[in-house]
Amino acid sequence: MPEKISLLARNATLRQLQVFESIARHHSFSKAAEELHLTQPTVSMQVKKLVEVLETPLFEQIGRKVYLTDAGQVLYDCASIILNQLSFAEQKINHIKGFSGGSVKLSVISTAQYFVPKVVHDFTQAYPDVTVIMRVGNKETLLERIANNKDDFYLLGQPPEALNVESSQLAINPLAFVANSKHPLVGKKLTIADLEDEPFLMRETGSGIRAHIEKVFEEFGFQPHIKMVLGGNEAIRLGLLQNLGITVASVPTLMNEINQGEISILDVEGFPINRHWYLVYSKGKVLSIAAEKLIELLRSEGEKLSRKAFQKLD
Repeated sequence: MPEKISLLARNATLRQLQVFESIARHHSFSKAAEELHLTQPTVSMQVKKLVEVLETPLFEQIGRKVYLTDAGQVLYDCASIILNQLSFAEQKINHIKGFSGGSVKLSVISTAQYFVPKVVHDFTQAYPDVTVIMRVGNKETLLERIANNKDDFYLLGQPPEALNVESSQLAINPLAFVANSKHPLVGKKLTIADLEDEPFLMRETGSGIRAHIEKVFEEFGFQPHIKMVLGGNEAIRLGLLQNLGITVASVPTLMNEINQGEISILDVEGFPINRHWYLVYSKGKVLSIAAEKLIELLRSEGEKLSRKAFQKLD
């Protein structure tokens, strides 16, 4: 074994390599500290110890960003391989462990949070020894997590094209024009042109639904009269209940309010638009038995949800 590699193996720790890899990936000490839940001085100290072992700088700072030196690039390439192999080993061990402990990590698009928790609850009741960690975010957040292999699997409104993943449809997620049930347009047959002067509630930038809506509106040549931009489905729901405007929303996320007669689907020509939720995971991902079982339950619930959505739109 070459002397320098032997020296590195004897004196560097996996935690130091993890900190170093995160800094290199983010070009930032502060973002690495945030990702790893460490203080910035701790992050700096870990890198300093690596530099002392190798006796050469690993980063150079230009403005607010840090960049790899030539030596840093060599170490980054090796550290990435080491950490990926450890992650792969953990996945295989979790698969062997099955339901005897372990955890399942998933991230879901915000619209899916209305049906996934029920499945997670049923799963944890059946398998109390397995910990389920679920995060909710918009499309941009989930794409970042997929790129960095943060979770076992993901639920998105559209499978990512630029990432090396496996994907399959999980459930239908129809998008329809909706309004407060007291709105004067409820019960009328409409074209999209009839809505151009109506106050419109728009989702925030970065939302998958917003991106899809904007694309559809462009195809219709429709310019909505945006009254408010709201962050998240809950804000949209409250805006509809307060009769602040109309919007295009995921029908399953508003099923309770629709069933209770508080929110109504508008009869607009060309709508609803049938989208889907997709189950996504990285190619080569080794899913644990627990993760596979949770996916099985999600598929079953997705089928039920699709039937309910079709019934509501008939």
